[in-house]
Amino acid sequence: MLVAMGCYVLNDVFVKLSAQQLPPGQVLAVRGFFASLFAVALAWGARTRWRTALCPLVEARCGLEITTALTSVLALSLAPLATVSTLMMTAPLMIAVTAMALHWEPWKSSRLVAAAVGFVGVLLVIQPSARADVAGSGHACAVLCAASLAARDLVTRRIPGAIPSVVITAAATLAVCLAGVFLGLTEHWKALARHEITALAAAASCATLGSYALVAACRDVDLSVVTPFRYSFIVWALLLGYVIWADVPAPSAALGLILIIAAGAFTIRSTRRS
Repeated sequence: MLVAMGCYVLNDVFVKLSAQQLPPGQVLAVRGFFASLFAVALAWGARTRWRTALCPLVEARCGLEITTALTSVLALSLAPLATVSTLMMTAPLMIAVTAMALHWEPWKSSRLVAAAVGFVGVLLVIQPSARADVAGSGHACAVLCAASLAARDLVTRRIPGAIPSVVITAAATLAVCLAGVFLGLTEHWKALARHEITALAAAASCATLGSYALVAACRDVDLSVVTPFRYSFIVWALLLGYVIWADVPAPSAALGLILIIAAGAFTIRSTRRS
């Protein structure tokens, strides 16, 4: 999970550097092209089992991977990296609430209170950055991305162990690439500069390794065990956001970040004790 979070932050940095000049479909398609090459090469040893990608749960995960990638690109093109990353970290709270709603875990009022505190933190993160240069749609896309991330992890947990992680990774990567191509039919694509190609290729390599590491982390294990390590994502996002874009969270946004982390940590601890 630590490897996955580090790779995803680097992916977000490279995507943000590209998404401000390129339409989202082109970003998904070009990054997806490079990522598909990496993913297929990674999965080549399991090529005799590629047919397992037709499993309905794998297909559902591919759909969620598409919505996650699209909302992530849109959010990064519209809002600061640290803000987007913080809002994405509401995914563990969504996982806890959904697991209780589906009766996978018992209802506990303390977890509901923790989730409510976490979502108050979301409001604090959003409000200070609600300025002219940060579109509200950027915040909305980040929250939708968090919901998609939560659903993706819940589905991943249900995929049979007989299906190799590399096959799941390759299927999701190809699905995102194709989604980018179809979305591109409605866009006006721009000629790519060398630095944009380099950035998207780097994003693809980070996204592929991160996706594989995340699939491996979420399978055959209680999600409450690995979920705490997701919060390393915020640390790296804050550091890189400051170094590259000089983004510094406002005091109330920092308080919201603390509330989200505290709520998530309490929920995880409560889940592990039950």
